[in-house]
Order: sequence, then C-alpha cells, then structure tokens
Amino acid sequence: MRKLGLLGFVLTLSFIATSCSINKMAVGGASGLISSSSDGLLAESNFEIFKSGVAGNLVLIEGMLAQSPENLNLLSVLNKGYAGYAFAVNETQMYEEEWAELKSEEGKRQALLNYTRSMNFGFRYLNDKGIELKDVLAHMNDGSWIKSTLDKKLSDNKRDLEVVLFTAQSMAALINLQKDNMGLVSQLTAAKGMFDWVCSKDPSINYGTCDIFNGAYEAGRPAMLGGNPAKGKEIFLKAIAAHPHNWLIRTSYMQFYLIPQNDETGFKEQMLALKVLHEDFDKYYIYSNTERVEAGWNRETNLRFYQTLALKRYELMNRFQKQFF
Repeated sequence: MRKLGLLGFVLTLSFIATSCSINKMAVGGASGLISSSSDGLLAESNFEIFKSGVAGNLVLIEGMLAQSPENLNLLSVLNKGYAGYAFAVNETQMYEEEWAELKSEEGKRQALLNYTRSMNFGFRYLNDKGIELKDVLAHMNDGSWIKSTLDKKLSDNKRDLEVVLFTAQSMAALINLQKDNMGLVSQLTAAKGMFDWVCSKDPSINYGTCDIFNGAYEAGRPAMLGGNPAKGKEIFLKAIAAHPHNWLIRTSYMQFYLIPQNDETGFKEQMLALKVLHEDFDKYYIYSNTERVEAGWNRETNLRFYQTLALKRYELMNRFQKQFF
C-alpha cells in the first residue's frame, strides 16, 4: 500500500511536470502569432471597442505569460499593450477629468498603474538581453553609454526597437505625470537616451512617435531648464507635413505647444482642420445617404486607431476650449 502511494505521488508529479511542459509548448507556439497580430489593433476605428476589448486581452496574455515567464514575444506584447492602453484610454480619461475640473483623478491613477506595468514588462524583456534598469539609471546622464550598450545588447529588429520605444515612453510618461517628484524628474534623461537610440535606428517608427516625443520634450520645458519651445514647434510642424494622416501629431501639437504657449490662432487653425477630418471620418465609417469619402487618409490601415484617438482628443478639446485661452 505504501509502495502504491509513493508510485501515485511520483506519477502525479510526472503528470504536473508534463502538463506544465505541454502548456509552455502551447504558449510558445501561440506567442509568435499573438505578437505578429498585435498590430491589428492599430486598424480599429472605434475608440469604445478598443477601450472595452483590450484590457481583457492583456489579462489573458498575462495568464499565458505565467505559463512561460521568459517568453519574449509575450513580454513585448504586454509592454506595448499596457503603454498603448495607458496613453489612449487612461490619459484620455485623465484629460477629461482635469479639463472638466472634476475631483476624481482615477484616469491619472490608472495611467500610472498601467505605464508602470508596461515599463516592468519592458525591463523583464531587456533583462533577458543583459540590460537592467539600475544600470540605465546609473548612466542616465551618459547618452553615449546608453547608445553603446543598446547597440551591443540588442538588434535592429522591430521587436527590440519597439520594446525600447514603449519602455522609454512609459518611463517618460510616469515622470511627466509626477512632476512634483524631483528625483524622478531627473531620470528623464534616461528615457530620452533610450528614445534617441530607437529614433536613430528608425526615425519613422510608429508613424511619427519620435517626433511627438521630441516635440513635447522641447516644448514642455522652459528655456531655463534646457527646453526650446520654438524648436518643439518646428518639430511638430515638420512631423505634421511628413505624416499628414497621423492626426495624433496635430492633437499632440495642440496639447504640448499651442495650449501651453497660449497660441489661440494656431489652436483654432488645427481645430478647424480636425473638424473637417472628423466630418469626413464619420462619412466614411457611418452609413448614410451621403457619398462615402475617398481620401488618402482612409487607405492608411495602420493609422486608423491613431486617427480615432486624435478625434477623441479633438472632441474633448472642443468641449473645453473656452477654458484654454
């Protein structure tokens, strides 16, 4: 009887080990498909569908990661997914709460939570490549060290570049949302160094993300702290010309330059342009008896969600524009 009990225990352990191995294999097989299909979200034209659908998928992918904790495809998807959700959904809620002068700061809190998750997943990925947060922070004022280290440890493939990009974006956002924490603010140079590395490899990555960051970086700091608002404006205007169908650059230009610089004329120009685009967008995506609009912007499949988010931000700025000037 004792022998049978021991045998049963051994068989149970073997079954558990085999099941874990099978699960890990299954996750490994699916992770590549998940990674390659994650860009499909960029084709979503309905903000509410994105808002309600993405969170559950991220939780599911975290469950898969638990079965295969070092799976780089899943880590990269979670890094990108939480950064995107924080930027698109949480920050949009945060702006609405702020501009409506509500007492709630739930949007900001959720943004902080999700940007932190994104950054953590990003550094789990980078740790596998031999890059640790503590080392980056130890050399945060040495852009050449960051560049040379990333050059040595990473490749130029899309996955590596995007992980550094979204990790840097999350770090920069966490700093920007906690400006009263001066110790944290000093780490902005680390995020900038990581951004600079990505943008040197692929300046047009994600259709103008580098320009949005660099424009906001220059425009968001006063001259006495090394900022250059005029340079920020120039970066934004060049980016709008280079990526005319990424309307998110326009709304970022309004948020990070025009409103802070009290440029009401420039703001109204961009609002008028977005009003026309909003009308064309609805004509294209909503069935009616009017002729469907055919224009260059609707052929940019991977920009649909950027366009959707830009119009969501435009709607908010339109509601609250009287308090900006």
